[in-house]
Amino acid sequence: MWKSGGVKPESVSRQLPAPRSRWRGPLRLLLMMSVLFITVVFIFPLVFKPGIEAVTPAQLGSPFSMEVKISNLNVTPLTDVEYNCSVSKLTLANGTQVADAKMLIKGTIRSFTGRHSINAPCETAYVVNGPVKAAEYTLTLTYRAYPWPQLRTGVYRFAAQIDGTGHVTGWKLN
Repeated sequence: MWKSGGVKPESVSRQLPAPRSRWRGPLRLLLMMSVLFITVVFIFPLVFKPGIEAVTPAQLGSPFSMEVKISNLNVTPLTDVEYNCSVSKLTLANGTQVADAKMLIKGTIRSFTGRHSINAPCETAYVVNGPVKAAEYTLTLTYRAYPWPQLRTGVYRFAAQIDGTGHVTGWKLN
């Protein structure tokens, strides 16, 4: 093997690094802030859906009415929010299926600001004070997530938690 005819390392003059622009730091910060803004305003509304949970009754609850909490988990508002409850299953303690239980309440909210929640009642016109074997509600929620113009729909099912005497002690999301 032979040696290359290059310059010896001792004779190389010391080179200074290239000067940096004084705008490098602020431009990097501006880029990170714009990516964060685009993520929060445009991506989060697509990924995060509204939060839905049942509100626990204060005392023995009625199987013919319940209350749900609708939460906007984004910082951007939800617009054209509509909710509709329907009875999907209602069985009395004697085994009778109730098929004609109509809903009394539909809700419409024009704008629902970010990081807030509201309570929405669901009640039927069918009222009996007797015990029940099973009760289920279906909540349909339609909304627009700002700034996207598409109408989105979510369907949520709630089942009654019933004690041994046939009274509702709470509701759970299925």
